[in-house]
Amino acid sequence: MKRLFAILLSCAMCAALLAGCSGGKSGGDAAAGNGGGGSDGPVKIEFWHSMGSSTGELVQEIVDEFNASQSEVYVDCIYQGDYTTAGTKLQAAAAGGNTPNVVQVEITRVGMYASQDMLLDLMPFAENDPEFDLDAMYPGVMDFSYYNDQLISLPNGRSVPVMYYNVDALKAAGFGKAPETWDEFLAASEAVTKDGVYGYGAPLGDSWYYLALMLTAGGQIYNDEGNNIGFHDESGVKPLQLWRDMMDKGCLYIPEGDDYASNSALRNAFMAGVCAITMQSSAQYRSLVDNSEFEVGVAYIPKDVTYAAIPGGSNLVAFTGKSDVENEATWKFIKYMCSGDVAGKYAAGTGYLPTSDAALNSAVYQEMLDKYPYLDIAVGQLDYYVEMPFDEAYTEIKDNVVGKYVQECIIGGMSPEDAVEHMYEETGKFYS
Repeated sequence: MKRLFAILLSCAMCAALLAGCSGGKSGGDAAAGNGGGGSDGPVKIEFWHSMGSSTGELVQEIVDEFNASQSEVYVDCIYQGDYTTAGTKLQAAAAGGNTPNVVQVEITRVGMYASQDMLLDLMPFAENDPEFDLDAMYPGVMDFSYYNDQLISLPNGRSVPVMYYNVDALKAAGFGKAPETWDEFLAASEAVTKDGVYGYGAPLGDSWYYLALMLTAGGQIYNDEGNNIGFHDESGVKPLQLWRDMMDKGCLYIPEGDDYASNSALRNAFMAGVCAITMQSSAQYRSLVDNSEFEVGVAYIPKDVTYAAIPGGSNLVAFTGKSDVENEATWKFIKYMCSGDVAGKYAAGTGYLPTSDAALNSAVYQEMLDKYPYLDIAVGQLDYYVEMPFDEAYTEIKDNVVGKYVQECIIGGMSPEDAVEHMYEETGKFYS
């Protein structure tokens, strides 16, 4: 696995030579602070994030409020593109020994850096800070926070996939509530398909949603030995067959684009009324509600045999190799981001999970909950969180093995059974 990471870093260095590493503009005065912790001003640290559009504006607002709240630390907030783009830039920065202080990292990528001893252990800071209570964080969102008895990340912008549906369209088709089972899901999708409107829009460019359905069919991400997929059986085949059945019935909408581009296209199609049901991150709730001319409903991913929630989103990590003064400044910023009021504001403005009772019960979150009644739908799914693999190979497997064969099946015509068999065979090569 370490050889895999080295290869990825080498590729990233090549990409960096072509594209550079500064994919966004600073949110503030880049000259502010001294960057090293002298006596001439605040300690300057660099924070990379992957939130665009209105969520990115909210991130910048929160960072600006932190900078204005004290004079010891100045955070330079830089947008680096979506998770995939930012991940490539971060790999290049790591290969060149030029990492930022703090990064918002998509959770399945945390293990890559932890395995290379690149992440700062936050445990000494947490244990010695009387203002911070680690035990107050929800257990479910702490699943990518520990590695070899070290605290190597803290949750920020955690999400689960949920089902969004056009309440008006489903009511007109005779469905007064959200589909709860696969049978109801298929029936509703068929019923609303007419006059150029599709029942269900499938986000094929992101394997997260296939895996979400697979889990409700009784599978698991990895097998018990941790050396291959845990859905080399009917649980892996059934979601693909469901989508194939929808395609045959004419009720499946497939957006153009790969990866996050296909998700963006799908959200636009949903808001435009092209498809009546889709699955997206809980973080998209506010945006979909605010930009749709119909009532947007939100529900758990429909179940085949069980409800299940696959964790997603991002954590904050700090990189090693910085001065003690910078590390102290970094901790102060991370602690701020995890505080109840700030985490509550971030969750209220998006649909990301509040990460603690303090965030859930914050005034800003409770006020927003009155206006957006489905805002906390993701919180209930903490009870259904599944265990995720925490190794450096998983990102490559989910994106370039699982994701590839999902598309080969739905778009390329490969049988569901063959697609899952290929997933199994190729995943096994990573651990042979």
